[in-house]
Amino acid sequence: MKALADLHVHSSYSDGIMSPAELVSKAAEIGLGGIALTDHDTVDGIHEFMSAEPTSEVIRVPGIEISTEYDDQEVHILGYFVPYDAPRFRKRLLELEKARKTRFPKMIERLRKLGFDITDDDVNQALKGVTSPGRPHLARLLVMKGIAKDFNEAFEEWLLKGKPAYVRKERMDTVEAVKVLRDVGAVPVVAHPLTIEVSDLRGLFAELLDNGLLGVEIHYEYSILPVVGTMSVLRDAISGLGLIESGGTDFHGDDIGVSMGSVTVPVTVIDNLREMAGNEYLKEHA
Repeated sequence: MKALADLHVHSSYSDGIMSPAELVSKAAEIGLGGIALTDHDTVDGIHEFMSAEPTSEVIRVPGIEISTEYDDQEVHILGYFVPYDAPRFRKRLLELEKARKTRFPKMIERLRKLGFDITDDDVNQALKGVTSPGRPHLARLLVMKGIAKDFNEAFEEWLLKGKPAYVRKERMDTVEAVKVLRDVGAVPVVAHPLTIEVSDLRGLFAELLDNGLLGVEIHYEYSILPVVGTMSVLRDAISGLGLIESGGTDFHGDDIGVSMGSVTVPVTVIDNLREMAGNEYLKEHA
């Protein structure tokens, strides 16, 4: 299994429940050859991720997943080999972090107005150690409080777009996100593309390619997400564009979704991503 890599995992710095170091340990335990930390809109966990033991058994890719907007649709852009100490990049991420932190209490307030007893202590417990709060944290809180029976019900009843506790999130423009990542030498890749509701998926890829896109997440488990289109449509959309084919589990460390390592790509994909990265430090130390 060391020839395989899971290039989409989340830590407790965003909406996962395991620390970056625990993710590295788990990857080594199950025999993965590589892993990428792709927390939502934050790089705060990467230092711990890159320095965690074991230092030699698992190739680690410092990454991020940026929530963006394209034609009024949410599109997630993965960035690989991000320079997590770049001041301009971190400043832009702090703006997104601020938007997330102001959104969360608005969702809490909506639930309270519906009559649910959610205390400040409940919120503090749910967000302990979290840099980039999001709806998954609130979903877990709803389950903990007995308001929802499970994660899926929390979303379907309260947190999805159009539901009572939904609050629109401020997002970066998709083209801007691709450009920002390229400007700092990172490798932008479209995440879980079959969730994007656009009439011309190939047109989206072509436009983003013109602005610096380098890859698409082809290998992904869509069992808990609403899907638009088919794998055949996706294959046709990327045909001939020369994009790197990435993939991973979107692992969060709990019983939501699939387990780490159940969706992988050859570890050589990491070499392809590294070759396209423009940050010399990361190339030398990855």
